[in-house]
Formats: sequence, C-alpha cells, structure tokens
Amino acid sequence: MKRLAAFCALPRGDRRVLVKAVATLVLVRCALHVVSIDRLRAWAGDVRKRSRPADRIIWSVRAAARRVPGATCLCSALTLQRLLSSAGHPSQVQIGVARDATGFIAHAWLVHDGVVVIGEEEHERYARLTAWDARETFGTPG
Repeated sequence: MKRLAAFCALPRGDRRVLVKAVATLVLVRCALHVVSIDRLRAWAGDVRKRSRPADRIIWSVRAAARRVPGATCLCSALTLQRLLSSAGHPSQVQIGVARDATGFIAHAWLVHDGVVVIGEEEHERYARLTAWDARETFGTPG
C-alpha cells in the first residue's frame, strides 16, 4: 500500500515515465527469450529526434528494475537504452566478464554522456567484451 501511495504522490510526468519503464523492462525481459539479440539491440538503440530530459528516464528505469522480478543488468541496460533512444539521447550498452570462484560471470551497464548510469556497481572489475551504441536514424519512420 505504501508503494501505491508513493506512486500516486509522484508528479504526473514521473508516473507516466515510471509506468513506461516498467512496461519496457517487462517487454525486454520477455524478448530476451524469444527475439534475437541483434534484433533487440537494433530496437533498443534506435535514436529518435524527440528530446526529453534523461535524468527522469534514468530514475524510472532504476526504480522499475528494483521492482520487476528477474530484471537482470542486461534487461535494465537495454530498457534504458530504448527509453533514452526514443527520447533522443544516444547511449552505449557495455558488456563485460570477470572471473570468480565458480568461473566466468558477465555484467552489462549503460553509459550516457560519458557516465555509467545503470549497472555501475563494480563495473570496473569486468573486462569489456563488447559495446552496443545507440545509433541515430533521424528521418527514418518509426
């Protein structure tokens, strides 16, 4: 009940962006099981011309990721890239690996304006394997 009250107390714009973040996060989580990663990357990184401030989008994905069961770092990074891209903000999903006692572990994080904004916890310990840039497709219908 406290979460519902906190949600209702948010400004209307924040409620809207939070609902969009939760819906996109759930969509990405499901899509990772049925859609090729190349197709998902293209969808997530399609930068549009519109412009909305990035800070509330970042906040909304962080908040959604804490509440959606099974939201992995990759789900969160792709969700944030999609929402930032659709608001006109380029970004880069980075994926790295590290070794632990059981073998290799992987981690994904997102960089926006040169700053890691999601997945920032311990990302320095991972050796970067690949990075996916959001790309500008201005003028492309979508």
